[in-house]
Amino acid sequence: MKVAAEKAALRRLMRRRRDALVDGRQELASEAIARRVMALGSYRRARARLLFRSFGSEVLTDRLIGDTLRSSAELVLPRVKGLEEALALHAVGDPERDLAPGCFGIDEPIRDRCPDRSIYDVDFVLVPGLAFDRQGGRLGYGGGFFDYLLNVRTDLVESGAVVAVAYSLQIVDGVPQEGWDVQVPLIATEGELIDTRDRSV
Repeated sequence: MKVAAEKAALRRLMRRRRDALVDGRQELASEAIARRVMALGSYRRARARLLFRSFGSEVLTDRLIGDTLRSSAELVLPRVKGLEEALALHAVGDPERDLAPGCFGIDEPIRDRCPDRSIYDVDFVLVPGLAFDRQGGRLGYGGGFFDYLLNVRTDLVESGAVVAVAYSLQIVDGVPQEGWDVQVPLIATEGELIDTRDRSV
């Protein structure tokens, strides 16, 4: 219960911090983060990229989605089937036509318009979150959706083909962890690329 309470408190704090980004800082930081991700070899080589549609004060992912659509890589986006179920994944060809608000109000693939994909079809994963530490600890939103996917595709985690995106203000000294939480290998912020596998840092 102690870890759960610590996570809840940190979620509240980080939401407030992130929501305080004003005066175009979200857009400027997101552009710098997108450029950092697009420079990665794992991103450029990927044949199918699992991205996410940003919501609220999250790092904006429109640039990465647009870049993927213009490339030879397939764009894959998640859809929430239920709070106790794994994310459904779908190939998306036209976000303007193929997405609609889902159960959390986030734009998600329309099932009838977007072909199903498996986590085994993707070779790059972009990960959201509320807080991260330099050891790869990640605090998500509490649903465990991405932890489940990353526990299935540990090969992508180990190869560095999993990248979290965050503003610098989301990097903290330590994130409370539980047994099922997966550490992310790379974190792209507007100021740096953090390789959490480098334990000398």
